[in-house]
Amino acid sequence: MEEFLNKEYVLQSSENFEDYLEFMGINYFSRKIASTLKMVQCLERNEDGTYTFHFKSKLASSQTKFIPGEEFEETKADGVKVKALITFEGDEMTHVQIESNGRTSKHVRKFYHDKLIVTTTAVGFDKTVTRVYELLIK
Repeated sequence: MEEFLNKEYVLQSSENFEDYLEFMGINYFSRKIASTLKMVQCLERNEDGTYTFHFKSKLASSQTKFIPGEEFEETKADGVKVKALITFEGDEMTHVQIESNGRTSKHVRKFYHDKLIVTTTAVGFDKTVTRVYELLIK
């Protein structure tokens, strides 16, 4: 993961994202807003050995601080608290979120030198979300 730290990736394309948000119970207005945001994602390692994953846009931003392989409580952008686990394997970061009702989502982020591809699946959701981000050159 070292080579992907502190790099920003901006959203370029998205498939099935709004359908996923609807499946997750996000209201129409919020789905429309979320679907139009040009999100930027960035992974950082902190001095204490933890990591922070940032989600940024002009309208909203959030961040998740974690230790790879250790379960933690996360508050998603929609305000829902979940049990979460993030692991690293090679150039992939897998992020599993489990809501109190048992609904489970899995986000696999595959890093490349010039892009980031995020695939999202959820138990009971019959589609796969694919979001492609390009490396942001400053």
